[in-house]
Amino acid sequence: MAIKHRLVELRKKQGPHVKQEDVAKALGIARSTYGAYEQGKREPDHATLIKIADYYGVTIDYLLRDEPENMKNEIFNEQARKILEDPDTLVAAADGKITASILEAAQRIIAEQLKSGRQPGDIKNGNKK
Repeated sequence: MAIKHRLVELRKKQGPHVKQEDVAKALGIARSTYGAYEQGKREPDHATLIKIADYYGVTIDYLLRDEPENMKNEIFNEQARKILEDPDTLVAAADGKITASILEAAQRIIAEQLKSGRQPGDIKNGNKK
């Protein structure tokens, strides 16, 4: 997915009330400049990419990568596996084996955390959002 499509997708996920003008104002740029990003007529510079990523709560990598959905799932599963295998997380099964069902459960938990905007440690520290 090209950055122009990613920007439109992210803005629309914020709701129908969020307009290009709103995003541009938050980023400190002209609406026409942001509109040109979404239309693919221009690409943001590095500093603006950082602002955009911060605004939407995503990584610059997410904005720029053009990966098929199955590749994202493979990357996610690999990251989940690393988390589960980390002895400091104490998440693996009692026998230490990581099964497909454990990976799926971890994926659901992480996805729910991301959807709700929670950060690591929020529940443990009592900082519910």
